[in-house]
Amino acid sequence: MDTVRATLDNSSECWIDYIRRCIGINDISVHKKHGYSLYTWDEIVKHDKWNDCWIVVHGKVYDVTDWVPNHPGGKLILDGAGGDCTAVWESYHPLSLCEKGVPVKFLIGEVRDYKDFYSWDGEFFKTVKTRVEAAIPRHKCRDDPQMISKGFIIMISYFLCLSMYIYFCTWWSAIIYGLCCGQVGVNIMHDGNHMAYTSSKNLSWASGHVLEMVGSSSVVYRRSHVFGHHSCVNHYELDRSFDTTYPLMRLHVNQPRHWYHRYQQIYTWFLYMNLNFGDLFGTFDEFFWMSNYPNRRGSTSFSAFVMQILVKLCWFFYAILIPSYIHGYVSIFPVWFLYMLTFSIGYSLFFAVNHWTLDAGFVDNSSIGNTNWGILQVENSLNFALESKFWTWVSGGLNHQIEHHLFPGMVHTRLPEIRGIVQDTCKEFGIRYYQYDSFWSALVAHYKLLKALGEYDNPPVSLLTSPSN
Repeated sequence: MDTVRATLDNSSECWIDYIRRCIGINDISVHKKHGYSLYTWDEIVKHDKWNDCWIVVHGKVYDVTDWVPNHPGGKLILDGAGGDCTAVWESYHPLSLCEKGVPVKFLIGEVRDYKDFYSWDGEFFKTVKTRVEAAIPRHKCRDDPQMISKGFIIMISYFLCLSMYIYFCTWWSAIIYGLCCGQVGVNIMHDGNHMAYTSSKNLSWASGHVLEMVGSSSVVYRRSHVFGHHSCVNHYELDRSFDTTYPLMRLHVNQPRHWYHRYQQIYTWFLYMNLNFGDLFGTFDEFFWMSNYPNRRGSTSFSAFVMQILVKLCWFFYAILIPSYIHGYVSIFPVWFLYMLTFSIGYSLFFAVNHWTLDAGFVDNSSIGNTNWGILQVENSLNFALESKFWTWVSGGLNHQIEHHLFPGMVHTRLPEIRGIVQDTCKEFGIRYYQYDSFWSALVAHYKLLKALGEYDNPPVSLLTSPSN
């Protein structure tokens, strides 16, 4: 299967038209009713606005413009506008709705020469979904009083720690504030941007936007994470994670190996400590990023771009300017730098150990075949410290990564409730379900992967396999 990557080199649309479309001057593709037709991706990607929204599900093209204001998942649908939403459709919606399909009244055609990277015909995903939905009714999968209480505690802690950071300007206040920012990210922001924090789409939307409080962008995060990672986890050509880490880090055997990768198991930890700098200052570069899954651009309004400028200014005001006015720039700079390092390490490691170890599966277009999407989520993800309430709290449920990837729309405080169901179903279908006993063992496994990919172009099979737990 050929690698599919989107580029701006599009003969059907010039640069001026592209910019006009991105900022909302949408005169090149106004909303119209169409008869049933075959469409190319070059045509589909143009329809990526709130007032002109097409999506693709299982190769069928749907004009859902009239449904956008009523979508239960809020504006999440706009992040997939003009692109393939098959994986998001299947993983976020109840099985009964998925079996019926997108309402036929929105159907306008199909994609010409459509190729799906994954299979949806297997029984595993349907079976585990049926069992989980029976255990956790639809009205409870996004609602949990524990999550609301947890979010309230973390937000109160955040503002308290921010006040201490500004007022005291000490190394300990920087560390505490940085760790608290990480907790806001993995516990509130992550669920919110999956529209899983609560069944209230407005509250979930607001919780996703707490990312803006720490200077980053929820729009960029949803595109790169929900669509560019969850839909195609550890798939070399499609998973956005491989694009954003290379060439500094080599995480897949298909990536060319450079001389400095031999030391990546040493310097990667310093990169993780500086990850927040990229999240803060790299959002504008990503704003008009075009996903690899497959040719989609996503909807980015001009107001969102302006808002991100205001977000950066506000962050600069309270994180640097106010403390500098009180304590002086010389005093605040090392404290601010320590806060940034602590914030970065406080959330980056949780994401690193969930997919990038010797025990995780990795695929590419040449090896994907007709793999079932649900099986891929299990075999390419990893859990850790499942019996630890501490790590379940601190990681925002990311230690239940397999369950989260199968059911991304479920609030993370309920993931432990379905763990047994997922484990039993995997065992029934002979699917490898891997878990580490502790967070430390997961970190060690990540270290070993970095070392193996740094030393070998193609690491020996003995290094890439280990007994399952």
